[in-house]
Amino acid sequence: MKLDYSEDYRECFVCGSENSQGLNLTFVYEDTRDEMYTRCRFARHMQGYAGIVHGGFISMLLDEVMAKLCLQKAIQAVTGRLEIKFNKPVYVEEEVEFRAKFEDIQKKKVLLSARCIDVNGSQRARAHGLFICV
Repeated sequence: MKLDYSEDYRECFVCGSENSQGLNLTFVYEDTRDEMYTRCRFARHMQGYAGIVHGGFISMLLDEVMAKLCLQKAIQAVTGRLEIKFNKPVYVEEEVEFRAKFEDIQKKKVLLSARCIDVNGSQRARAHGLFICV
């Protein structure tokens, strides 16, 4: 089943166009690098420690950018495992970019990696994901 990105995800917290409390992010596929990416700034209400974005939001976007890359390639898959390494804090209202790429595609398993980088290219967090085809 091919999902209609515009219809099936209208209420998605990350990308949904009709979710008034969501992030409403746009994801872009960069075919020259075979990567998916998005950019965002986290609002103050998304902080954990004062001025620092809660790690759960960073984790959510690392997961989401990998999922969107699967969808770009018409791979219907769900997260089976997500491993995250936080390198440096992301600060509220700071612009960061999330990028994902494929590492390996097997029969029912898709291995991906993702990273969160700042405007200077410094890595703030990285993830490895195992997605299971459904």
